[in-house]
Amino acid sequence: MKIVTNNLSSDNLDRVRQITPHIDFVVTTEAEETLREIKDADAFWGYGITPELVRHASKLRWIQVNYVGIEALMFSELVNSDIILTNARGTTGINIAEHVMALILAFTRTLHLTIKRQMEKVWEIRPNLPVMEIAGETLGILGLGGIGLQVAKRANAFDMLVLAIDPVLTEKPDYVEGLWEPDQLHRMLQQSDFVVVCCPLTPQTKGVIGATEFRMMKETAFFINIARGEIVDQLALITALQTKEISGAGLDVTEPEPLPKNNPLWEMENVIITPHHAGQSPKSASRIFHVLCENLKRFVTNQPLISVVDKTQWF
Repeated sequence: MKIVTNNLSSDNLDRVRQITPHIDFVVTTEAEETLREIKDADAFWGYGITPELVRHASKLRWIQVNYVGIEALMFSELVNSDIILTNARGTTGINIAEHVMALILAFTRTLHLTIKRQMEKVWEIRPNLPVMEIAGETLGILGLGGIGLQVAKRANAFDMLVLAIDPVLTEKPDYVEGLWEPDQLHRMLQQSDFVVVCCPLTPQTKGVIGATEFRMMKETAFFINIARGEIVDQLALITALQTKEISGAGLDVTEPEPLPKNNPLWEMENVIITPHHAGQSPKSASRIFHVLCENLKRFVTNQPLISVVDKTQWF
């Protein structure tokens, strides 16, 4: 059995070789080398997955990627193949959920404004600053998967009321007050003080948040996106912020990325932008490696893999 990888450190390679010493592991560093080695490989771990790579892989049965969002891989050569695709689902929920709570608290405690005052060396107590508590407020989550569930747990710990939209999950966790189908999105938006986008980018979710949805939200509500920029109509978001249809936005993702310097979002005082780093954490790497090792054990013993992507649903 042969496994090709272009994304494994020497230390981790030694560890997986100890798990399955009979496997032929081939580490590549160049795209041409990967294309050459993939021809007779049984599995591939890494990045740079293209239609050409899949076409070259006549024996390939399994691809493992070390990230969650797989919309860029949904080309026909892979989707229509028998290759099993697994991702890093469940490995970044903790750190992304903490990022969401950081954005919420930054807005409610006006940290985005007071940090700017600090840089200006201004000690200023402004009684009209919109400081607020989040206890008792309503958080609406679009997408109650691994990340959304972690956000819900932390919001519940802050005594927030949690509502959620999800097309798949049918069993409501105890810490979620309401779990609804996607056709109830507007209902959730109308009730929420904070709206967090946690769903994957799919044909169904692309542009699902637009001008109509922002008009449904409270004028005092904050919008947070840690999923994908294309899920949101960014021009509609800019308009909603400029016309005060909503109070603010926390964005870890934009469309495009990087966000162009002339985009008005950069200049808005009620916007916090982070450069798509909510998923970064020194601990997530070990969780991703655990998924890889678990799947390796299962693959060589012909057991069902974990974190399998439904290629027809894009998640």
